[in-house]
Amino acid sequence: MTMLTAGILIIGDEVLSGRTQDTNSNFIAKNLTSSGIKLEEIKVIQDVKDHIVNSVKLFSENYSYVFTTGGIGPTHDDITSESVAEAFNKKYEMNKEAFNILEKYYPEGEFNESRQRMAKMPSDVQLIYNPMTAAPGFILNNVYVLPGVPKIMEVMFINILKNIKKGKPKNVITLNTNLYESKLAPYLNDIQKKYKECSIGSYPYFNFLSKTGGVNISISSWTMDSLDDVVKEISEMIKLNGGNYSIV
Repeated sequence: MTMLTAGILIIGDEVLSGRTQDTNSNFIAKNLTSSGIKLEEIKVIQDVKDHIVNSVKLFSENYSYVFTTGGIGPTHDDITSESVAEAFNKKYEMNKEAFNILEKYYPEGEFNESRQRMAKMPSDVQLIYNPMTAAPGFILNNVYVLPGVPKIMEVMFINILKNIKKGKPKNVITLNTNLYESKLAPYLNDIQKKYKECSIGSYPYFNFLSKTGGVNISISSWTMDSLDDVVKEISEMIKLNGGNYSIV
């Protein structure tokens, strides 16, 4: 089976300045991983047309799926839709279906010119419906264009996920041990060399109140059906070095 891959583009000056904390990439990443889609890159970029155009082109060429968040609202700096149109040499035009959805949503007299901008999109797109605030996102080729507001984005993304091709979920097991990372490092390095189809990560922690610590060892693979041999080797190594472990 061919591995399905993804890239995420977080678009917005407000994220780069620190005014807004990005939670969208974390939400998308977790759901992609559990759906058997390997997220390979997350990039945060400015509200600059050339940056968006070039990034969309590159990501679209390199990954099975591209998800963008941000830049599809009613203000002058919401330029994602226009940029995606340019990336794929499409007309940037009023989408009749999106216009009708928004016209029905807003009270009479409130669907002004700024709000009408949210109905302008590249030609030949498929809409991503927004059950919360009506303004749709869209799909063009393998690019899924979503809003930046987390609660709205999350609902729309989950609806997308129901309809896209998924892969085999990542196989993950985590061991916790009371040994310190410096003790484990050389052994984990040797085990990683032996099992090249899996990824072994060590994540140390320390409790300042109890003055105790240890390491969480994450073993994961997209291709191995069983991680039992790796787990066995690591657990035996921990015991030989006088440590305790548990699977968490």
